[in-house]
Amino acid sequence: MSSIDPPVLSICVPTYNRQYMLERNVSFHLDAFRRLGIPFEIVIVDDCSTDNTAAYIQSISHHPEINAYRRASNAGFLSNYAFAMQRARGQYAVFLGDDDLLIPEKVIEYIRLMVNDKQIGMVQAPWMLVDGRPGGGDMQPFYHLSYPTRHAKGDFHSMLEFILERHIFPEFMIIRRDVLAKAISSPTPFIFWAFLYTTRALDKADILFMPEPFARVTAVSDDPRLQQGNKECMFQWDTYRGGLEYLASQALRDGRLPADYRASLMHRITQFMLQRQAVAMRLHVNAQNWVEAYIMYHRMAAYHPSPLPPESYDQIRKLAGIATAATEAIAFNGEPVIVEPIVDDATINLLSPSIRERLSREIPQFDRSDKPRAFLRFTQNFPANPGPKDGLFDILTYIEQFV
Repeated sequence: MSSIDPPVLSICVPTYNRQYMLERNVSFHLDAFRRLGIPFEIVIVDDCSTDNTAAYIQSISHHPEINAYRRASNAGFLSNYAFAMQRARGQYAVFLGDDDLLIPEKVIEYIRLMVNDKQIGMVQAPWMLVDGRPGGGDMQPFYHLSYPTRHAKGDFHSMLEFILERHIFPEFMIIRRDVLAKAISSPTPFIFWAFLYTTRALDKADILFMPEPFARVTAVSDDPRLQQGNKECMFQWDTYRGGLEYLASQALRDGRLPADYRASLMHRITQFMLQRQAVAMRLHVNAQNWVEAYIMYHRMAAYHPSPLPPESYDQIRKLAGIATAATEAIAFNGEPVIVEPIVDDATINLLSPSIRERLSREIPQFDRSDKPRAFLRFTQNFPANPGPKDGLFDILTYIEQFV
């Protein structure tokens, strides 16, 4: 492919500090799409990585399919996503995480649908969740569709009903370049990016949802960093409501829907959100984020009488108190926090690794000329002889804050 010939497909890959993942991504797609014979490019945008990503990208720059950029400063995933998509030169573009892989034959099949029907500006599909750890593999699609579903340009009501009834997340898209230019830019506040981009695209063209995935997306990884999808589910779930409200406002804009339709939306959006909150709470419990799980419980309890059994909630409440006490003790002077021996290992092991690694069982011998120390205690008798400036963090007092 000549550098002046526009490709058919742009594979847009934002990346940050994951050279080894990026290498797998690029090698797979170079080989697969060359064999399929479709003109393509891989748009790589390095979000100012500090590992060897820049050197790796330089080493592959001789490939005519590589179209690479490096940001001047780290801008974060969503900004990098939009920047990568905006650099696409292809007639069609697809976004892909650096640890994810396309299903090439499906991508070609869906592009052909768009080539043969010019009214379709975007094809969406569920994505196959993948366990990326050694011995892992395909798990299940993120959502399920039984048959193709098409939404006509400007039919926001159809899209809203589709998302609410089937709990659809419109994230993985193949988008026509002219629609992309009018739909994707840096995300706005308070709204999940996928709802924003899809709603904008529906204003410009038809959107077709297909049942079979065209991408395999890492859900579980041996990378210690939190996966972007899990991060969004855990910490950005409130933006889903903003996305639904934005789409709903577009559906209601022309005033053609029944007068009572708006009133029914509050309950339906709340039910959608309760499902997402339940997922967020489960992920936080699994990650030992007890304060976050405690707050999630109470956000849900405003609409659901018992989000968890009483004994499960009581454990979360107590661990949230202990985690808060430990976190504030860690911040006291930056030194390891000395834990009272009565606090058993089973309890300590329920705290997140970032807290556990800053706790100590050793009671140092030091004179009063040493700087103050932080103590995490369960009883008033610990430590035996605290210094006048030592930090004493009472677990039971913190637990009482979590009612």
